Amino acid sequence: MRILSALLIISLSSFSALANEEEQLRATVISMAQHFVQEHFMHGDTGHYHIEFDVAYLHPQPNPMFWAVVGGFVSDQNTPNTYVAAVRQVCAESSEVTCWQLEKLAINNKIVLNVSGPL
Repeated sequence: MRILSALLIISLSSFSALANEEEQLRATVISMAQHFVQEHFMHGDTGHYHIEFDVAYLHPQPNPMFWAVVGGFVSDQNTPNTYVAAVRQVCAESSEVTCWQLEKLAINNKIVLNVSGPL
């Protein structure tokens, strides 16, 4: 019985660690996508400098280092907007902005950036 209890505790802690890693990666992917959306607006023609993001949804792609992030935001003019950002992790350090690349971006159903082939 003790062996069974020990195995159960080990498997539960392993599952918990895996769930935490997945949640951390999910949060990082969404943060990077939102960073790229913010950067697009700061350097784009529109000149919006304050953006507040809504809930975002992550859509993993067949390539394990590639994601589509769908969400919404409000600019400093209080205009509701939607975005779809296709982001790719290009190196091992997921917490570094330089390890991420924005490949596609659509704002309000209009493609504003497309630097890669089809998804």
